[in-house]
Amino acid sequence: MDLLARREHSRQELLQKLQRRVEKPALLEESLDSLVMDNLLSDERFCEAFIRSRMNNGYGPIRVKSELKMRGVSEQWVAKYLDPQAEGWLERLSELTQRKFGSDATQDLKSFAKRQRFLQQRGYTYEQINWVLRRNHPE
Repeated sequence: MDLLARREHSRQELLQKLQRRVEKPALLEESLDSLVMDNLLSDERFCEAFIRSRMNNGYGPIRVKSELKMRGVSEQWVAKYLDPQAEGWLERLSELTQRKFGSDATQDLKSFAKRQRFLQQRGYTYEQINWVLRRNHPE
C-alpha cells in the first residue's frame, strides 16, 4: 500500500518490486489480484498517468510506448491512450526544442543533424521532428 500511495504502478512493476521483499511469492499474486479487484491497482490508470507524465517531461510517443511495454502494460491500454498524432505531442516538442536550442534557426547541416538525433532519442517520430526543425531551418 505504501508504494501505491506514492504513485500509480503497473501490475508487473509492483510485482517486481514486491518479489524482492516477500518470502512467500504465492501470496503475492493473490494480494495483487485483490488490489486489482478493489480498484487500488489499475494498469489502465497507470497507463494514462504515465503517458501524461512523460509527455510533460518532453518525451515522445515512441519512447513512451516502449517504456509502457517494458512495464508490462497491455497493448490495449497503450492503443487507447497513446495517440502519436495528437496535438499535444507537437506542442511539447516545440517547447522542448525552444528550451534546449533556443529560437535560433539552425544554420548548418551539422547542427540540424545534432538536433534531429537529440529529438529521436527523446522518442519523437521522424515526421514530428522534421515538422519542428523545418520551421526553423529555411532551405
